[in-house]
Amino acid sequence: MSPTVFREGGFRFYFFSREETRMHVHVPGSDGEAKYWLEPVIELAHNYGLNERQLRSVKALSRRTKMKSVDLGRDTLAVEITNVSKHGFWLLLGGEELFVSFSSFPWFRDAPIGKLTEVQWPSPHHLYWPALDIDLAVDSIRHPEQFPLVSRADA
Repeated sequence: MSPTVFREGGFRFYFFSREETRMHVHVPGSDGEAKYWLEPVIELAHNYGLNERQLRSVKALSRRTKMKSVDLGRDTLAVEITNVSKHGFWLLLGGEELFVSFSSFPWFRDAPIGKLTEVQWPSPHHLYWPALDIDLAVDSIRHPEQFPLVSRADA
């Protein structure tokens, strides 16, 4: 996931969620991309092909927009699908990452990614996929062996 912070002057300022702990932004341009640290001060971390004029423009934009590091706020997504493989998907639930195996939860196997990522967390013990009409107890993901009943694909 790479949320855009802002776009201006032909540049997109964005970051990769959970990439590394030191706050920074990536700024692609027509000729390459730069990476800027946001703490303790804004400074160029790496330049992958941007020319001096582009780097000066990015620096001016960052000054003008007062881009700065701030204290971490609350999570914007309480629940998020972080990765999908042929075996299942990883679900970030608050600060806990859980693996949802397609063998334990077969009804997700053929779900389109767009519907899989539309997950809601209405209560601490309950997850809901409205586009798939699937409700799950969080404990059934944490301990699937304690919940032996699964739906049959041919039923």
